[in-house]
Amino acid sequence: MSDSNRVQVSIVEEPTWGTTPHSAFLELPIVSGSFSEGQNVIRSAQLRSDAQLAGSKRVGVAPEASLEFELQGDNHDLLLRAMLRNASGNDWSTAANIAGTGISAANGDNSFNGSSGMNTNVTIGQWVYVAGFLTAANNGWFKVVSATATKMVVEGGTLSTEAAGNSITIKGSFIRNGTDVPSFSLQEEYLDLSSKLMLMKGAVISSAGLKISAGAIMTASLQMEGRRVSQETTLAGNGSVTAAQANDVIADTAGFDGLWIDDAKITTYYLTDISIALSARPRFQRGLGQLQTTGVKLGPLEVTGSFECYLDDTTSALRAKLLGNTAISLGFAITDGTHLYHFDLPKVYLTAEPGALPGNDADIMLAFDFNAEPVLLVAGGATKTIQICRVG
Repeated sequence: MSDSNRVQVSIVEEPTWGTTPHSAFLELPIVSGSFSEGQNVIRSAQLRSDAQLAGSKRVGVAPEASLEFELQGDNHDLLLRAMLRNASGNDWSTAANIAGTGISAANGDNSFNGSSGMNTNVTIGQWVYVAGFLTAANNGWFKVVSATATKMVVEGGTLSTEAAGNSITIKGSFIRNGTDVPSFSLQEEYLDLSSKLMLMKGAVISSAGLKISAGAIMTASLQMEGRRVSQETTLAGNGSVTAAQANDVIADTAGFDGLWIDDAKITTYYLTDISIALSARPRFQRGLGQLQTTGVKLGPLEVTGSFECYLDDTTSALRAKLLGNTAISLGFAITDGTHLYHFDLPKVYLTAEPGALPGNDADIMLAFDFNAEPVLLVAGGATKTIQICRVG
């Protein structure tokens, strides 16, 4: 009998939908999941004089996979990119990697200043991570408002004037939601059995979620729909699986690295959880004489979520945003100490808050649901709903 401790799930991106490339698969660490092919069976409506139902026919298949995993640096960057509907040709941006001892900070215009290179690989609207200043307020995540060769104006925190002299780094790359339909071959191998594998081709992400709760490891989930599932006896691709990176999973206590409302870092909000859900169910095409689907097209992207915080004089202002139907921007950062990520929703509407009143001796909480909408990040650019920035 097979043991769940001996299951290995691996994945490879397909250059063509439904076609597994001759490449190594990448091990995907998970905590649970499912891997199945639903059968679309219809029953004949033919009348029978013996009062029995007529025969049935299989007219289609519906492969589905559901994966639950704990967040780790590096191991899931491929999936983060695919969740935002970007194929391999539209990958993370070229990373900004500005470094030197000639970089200063100025409070007057909230800027970082240097003699040259302050805009190298920097895009307006992205978040960058700054380190090395003596003043703590000058370090951390900042959103780029403008950038020239000698000056980078930022928001997301209030800078203190500090002269150059220390070794400063400004780093970051980003990905924003796109219009691709990246597809994958997904493989499940039972290592304690003799050559028993399941292979799903043409797997496309239909929905995904991220959840961060107090006192817990950060988790994520994926739902995928594919073209066909088959049972195999040998590894697909080039027959090899590249091991996952041995990075620590991320827990909230050391891993939650900040909250931003309206591009201002919040220090007084005490969150108990925050979650994001992405839905972009693809539209599969069918053809006569074909059991499996024959094509896949892009579906609309929807980004929703929720967060819960303690009610106090500061957080009560969020109720005014809800009642006034006033948009806010929402962002948060996580880290494992080496890999850093900033999730940015530039335009969010709070849609619900139940106003629950607990019993005796309890904290009053605010539990908001929200919807994200597209917004123009750069003049002359495209509207975007979500961006993820990273370092490491």
